[in-house]
Amino acid sequence: MKITGKKELIEIILEEIKKRGGISFKDFMDFALYYPSLGYYTSEKEKIGGYGDFFTSSELDPVFGQLLAKQFNEIYEKHFKDKKITIVEIGSGKGLLAYDILNEIKTKYPEFYDNVQFISIEKSTYHIDIQKQLLADFNVRWLEDLENLEYIEGIIYSNELFDALPVHLIKKEKGKIYQLYLIEKSGEIQEDFRPASKEILEYLEELNIDIPEGMITEVNLLAKDLIQKIGEKLKKGFVFTIDYGYPSKELYKPYRMKGTLLCYYKHTYNENYYQNVGLQDITSHVNFSALVYYGKKSGLEFTGFTDQAHFLINLGLSDIMMELQEKGDYKSYERINRLKTLILPKGMGEKFKILIQHKNVENPDLTGLSILPPQNDRYKIEGV
Repeated sequence: MKITGKKELIEIILEEIKKRGGISFKDFMDFALYYPSLGYYTSEKEKIGGYGDFFTSSELDPVFGQLLAKQFNEIYEKHFKDKKITIVEIGSGKGLLAYDILNEIKTKYPEFYDNVQFISIEKSTYHIDIQKQLLADFNVRWLEDLENLEYIEGIIYSNELFDALPVHLIKKEKGKIYQLYLIEKSGEIQEDFRPASKEILEYLEELNIDIPEGMITEVNLLAKDLIQKIGEKLKKGFVFTIDYGYPSKELYKPYRMKGTLLCYYKHTYNENYYQNVGLQDITSHVNFSALVYYGKKSGLEFTGFTDQAHFLINLGLSDIMMELQEKGDYKSYERINRLKTLILPKGMGEKFKILIQHKNVENPDLTGLSILPPQNDRYKIEGV
């Protein structure tokens, strides 16, 4: 197969394949997304919004961040009243969600704002520069890596972070598990399935995952490591993971024989992983069962799991929409349509899930979890 995209990045990938005698798909994805200054997320390219490749909830309307701020204030009032609290966003991109959260806290919850320190963790220096202009009026610190974060009490959250972590591709053939490697031949790449690593086999065994014969799907070992690091850094408080995905039982059903890996390029999706390398996003659905299971290993307890629609409505989105409707003007109706996009059953409202975990917190009841979706395979986390 011919690989296309950024010429310099392709040369680096092919050279690495030659040097190592092949690289895993996870390593290829890491090069494509995160290679310094050339990867999709580390380059100076518009990625989100109308001029990018996809939309996030925070791009559509500030209400997403405003209602998160409301939930965070409830946590402050119940568990950190009159104490200093740290809020950390991992993978904060352009900083739009951070801006909406901080602006709402500063405007509506002044006592909370006086006691909060915000830390933005972002690898891309391009995005950090944008954030420093956008967030100049707030109390913000920047870090490039979670490893540099001190132990904190408060809230750690991410929005569409785990889906962008490089994954291994695996296949089940004649009852055995293989993982995908890429090899080079005459300047092109070929796929080569090799026996799966010990780490992959342990992951499948620990989570009791038995994929159907013939299935090609993803294993995200980096997500397993990341959620444990998050748990280690948090002394007391909550972790919010906002992303798309399912529990194991739903994620590996037979009708997903090709897995969930997709590329996003200029608001269209494709499965051409080796095209537009460095120019397009590559993502896979999150296994929320894994985040719960491995989170427990670092002290994170399961608080709740819901979808974006229920979470936002529980926090008052319906009231906001009613107030806009009562205004009756064009701008209000225009905004109502944007807000509907956030909660549409077959759109963002059901696609995006919110996993909340807590550590060293008594009575961790949250308004955002007050009414939950039906507890079927799409929402029921095994073992909780």
